[in-house]
Parts: sequence; structure tokens; C-alpha cells
Amino acid sequence: MSTTITPELKEDLEAALQRHAAWWSCDVIDRACIQVTAPRNRPAPPLPPPRDLEQLWTDVDYAMEALERHMTHTFFGGDALPIYHVNIGPDAFAAFFGAELELLPDTTWVRPMIHTWDPAPELQLDPDNRWWLLQMGLAREALARSRGRWMVGFPDTHSGPDGLSALRGREALCIDLYDHPAEVDAAMLPIRRGGRALYDAYFELLRPEIGGSSSGWLHAWGPGRYNVIQCDLIALISPRTFKRFFFDWFVEELSWFDSVVWHLDGPECIPHLDYLLEEPKIAAIQWVPGAGRAPISEWIPLLKRIQAAGKGLHLSVEAREVEILMRELSSRGLMLATGVRSEEEAHEMVRDVARWTHD
Repeated sequence: MSTTITPELKEDLEAALQRHAAWWSCDVIDRACIQVTAPRNRPAPPLPPPRDLEQLWTDVDYAMEALERHMTHTFFGGDALPIYHVNIGPDAFAAFFGAELELLPDTTWVRPMIHTWDPAPELQLDPDNRWWLLQMGLAREALARSRGRWMVGFPDTHSGPDGLSALRGREALCIDLYDHPAEVDAAMLPIRRGGRALYDAYFELLRPEIGGSSSGWLHAWGPGRYNVIQCDLIALISPRTFKRFFFDWFVEELSWFDSVVWHLDGPECIPHLDYLLEEPKIAAIQWVPGAGRAPISEWIPLLKRIQAAGKGLHLSVEAREVEILMRELSSRGLMLATGVRSEEEAHEMVRDVARWTHD
């Protein structure tokens, strides 16, 4: 694989990258893909807690110290890769348009800023926005400090309908689909332009460093223009409504990539699966059952349905589920991600997956 990343944090980096590249085509080189992380046998000293939420989310030096400790004290077993997730929250895209970002201990949210369609708001992504500058600054600093040791992946980017729903409010936007359809159509145009500008900036910054592209939060690397995308709003609307209002965005955003993983979050999204499985640009589905739902190993019929359509799977699972999923599912196009307690357990997990691999 063509990459400037060194094997300092992962000795078998080249083999892992080859398996990732094959996974996008539902191929198997020597075994199914297993991403398994564990603490290094030499534990890291604890990072002092941040002074406040502002330091936690906006202090670049604090973020880089946390990154350094995480990377150097994590064992990346199997096909796990050292990839930094540039993270200022799932609604950062809306913040780039001027929405107020609320900092919380474990995530961030934006407060809706579209309160009326009369007059219609002027929506424009602002490259001088504080949060845009912070996110791009974190990515640049992580690249500089990496010195080739780790990759920097794309942030969690809720563009498109998710971005509009954050700016308007999800309940209000759902009502607008009936009461203000023309206004929704008009608002999606600057949202689509902003999404393209954002991804162009990401690709310009990140691709030369890693010889490909990756999601920072899913860690599915590919040797070209690859990413994970989603539309969580589909949990609240029908496939017919999605195709009426958002299909043009869907086709356009997919066109920016060689292939994507689609993040399918919760049973409410399953009615949309048929048209997702028909889309050739979607190479794999990441299934997330949702909080309080049955674990992934209890969704075997759904997972088999996805594989039968020729799509891969990326599944973040508990370690105890790995054997079940390896037994029940085809190993082709299967990527399992999990964590264990030690390097020794991680090595054992990789050996087990090699033994359980089958067509």
C-alpha cells in the first residue's frame, strides 16, 4: 500500500492495510478482518483531568497530549489501525454555519438557529468560523505531531439532512416536510455546497499524509477516497419522504467518494435498507442496534440480508460476540472491531479469527 505512515505503533501495518483494501471488495486475503485493541503491557500515567469543558474541547495542546498517550499506550492488534479521530462533536457541521455549540462532558450539541422561514435564513458555511478553525487546527497539529506514527481520519460529519435538522431542530424539520416543502428544498442547496467544500478541505489536508482516507471514528481505511457517511434523520421519515426531499443530496454526496460505509443506526432505519443495498457506491453497512437494544449478535438475519446483497459489514462488538458472528456470517467483507484486556488476549483473538474464517 502507498502510505507515509511508519510501522512504529503497528509492526504489521502493511498486512493490515492490504486486508482493509481487500475488505472494501468483500475479498479475504488470509482471514476475516478483526480490529482488536488493548492496553499496552506498559500502562500510561493518567492524564490530569481538564480544568473545565472549554479546555476539554478547545485546548489543542491538551488534546494532543491525550492523543500521544492513547497512541503510544494502545496495542493495535489484527487490523486495528492507529488513527486519530478529530472530534468536536457530531453536529460540528451545523456549527460551521453559525449554530451555537454547547459543550458537554462526553459530547457536544448545537442549538437550532433556524426559527422561522419568513424570512428564509441565509445559510453559508464559514471557513473563518471558530469551530471550523478549531477542527482543522486539530487535524493539522495531529499530523505535525504524528511524524508518520499515526493517521488522521475524517471527523464524524453529519452533513446533508442531518446538518439541516441540527440547524432547524429535528421535530421542526419533520413538520416542515409537510408545511414548508419549498423552503426545505431551498435550504438543502447551501447545505450541499457546504458539504462539498468541507470534504474538499478534508481531502486536501489528509490524503497526502495517509495515501488514502479513513473515518476517524470507524477506522475503515481505503487507498483512495473512502469514508463513512450517514443520515440519522431517516429514523424519523419514510423512504418515500427521503427520496422526495433528500435523494439528490444522497446521490451527490456518494459521488464524492470511491466507496463508502453507510452508518445504519437503529431499527427505525431498517425500512430504508432496500434502496441503500441497491446503491453500488455503498460497499458496506455499519449496523448499530442503538442504546438499550439487543446486542449485534442477535441481529443475524438482518446481517445475513446485508451480506446476501453483496455488501460488507463493519460491526463494533463485545469480545464474547466475535465467535458467534464468525460462525454465523460469511467471512467475506466482514470487519469486526472489539477490545480486550491485554496484548496477549488480543493476539489470541486474532489467532481464533484466523481459525474461524470461512466463506
